[in-house]
Amino acid sequence: MRIAHNLVIDHFRKENRIPTVESSSEDYNYIDNVPITDASVEQGMIVDQVHSDLHRMIAFLPDEQREVLRMRIFDDMSFKDIADITNVSINTALGRMRYALINLRKMMVANNMTLTY
Repeated sequence: MRIAHNLVIDHFRKENRIPTVESSSEDYNYIDNVPITDASVEQGMIVDQVHSDLHRMIAFLPDEQREVLRMRIFDDMSFKDIADITNVSINTALGRMRYALINLRKMMVANNMTLTY
């Protein structure tokens, strides 16, 4: 039941990444809703620094947690696929992901870091 719930959440998260435009009016202009401003150099530097800090923290995770985190976030794999590839149960894969996130949060607090841009 919980896995089905998580799959539904994953589906809608993916849908929200792709902007959609719906309009019943013929005089709707898509161009009016496109942001024209580019990211500033400062914003680009902040994003680069946040990514660098995050990758550095991920390197300190135990191998199993780092592997599950990479497969889930960077490779966009399901926990079932991760469990199959790593030859563990789905619960073990979920637990490793949970502990990876907990450890990343602890590292952020210990180093007084904020990953926002």
